[in-house]
Amino acid sequence: MGTEFGEFAVRRATAADVEAIHRLLVANAADVSLFQQSDDRIRRDLDDFVVAIEAGQQVGCAALHHHTRANTEILAVAVDPHAHGRGVGAALVRACMTDAARTGATFVWLATGKPDYFARYGFRRMSKWRLPPRVVLRKVRLVLEQPMHRWLPALLGRHTFMWLPEQTPPPI
Repeated sequence: MGTEFGEFAVRRATAADVEAIHRLLVANAADVSLFQQSDDRIRRDLDDFVVAIEAGQQVGCAALHHHTRANTEILAVAVDPHAHGRGVGAALVRACMTDAARTGATFVWLATGKPDYFARYGFRRMSKWRLPPRVVLRKVRLVLEQPMHRWLPALLGRHTFMWLPEQTPPPI
């Protein structure tokens, strides 16, 4: 995957991007719905990540995690605060949606604190209990990897779970 979006491009992440992905997540730590990830976790899940590159610098990241062939989650959408409002997040979300459609995912979902943002791409609210128990357990494990002050908000519902009824990306 290597797609041009005006002044920036979206491509698959490589091992050289791990520190930048971590930096992007930390730069957006105020967003309590964006889980922080260690370098080790990023390395372990590196195949899930895409990065947005502008002038040779990583300005955004997102991940598409395949829980199963059909069940796919978009997560870790983070944009450098200096690049907010320039379409980087939109390009990352569209790249993930396109990849999900390409791989045949029939259930694309995410958990967010910004449901209005993701509604623009066709995502609709759903109950987290629609997810298979194994997936919910993985999410709980990710919550417990967060700083302790994030546990209760994450476990008690600060996230809105959303799914994509149509697997084709909306027009640009």
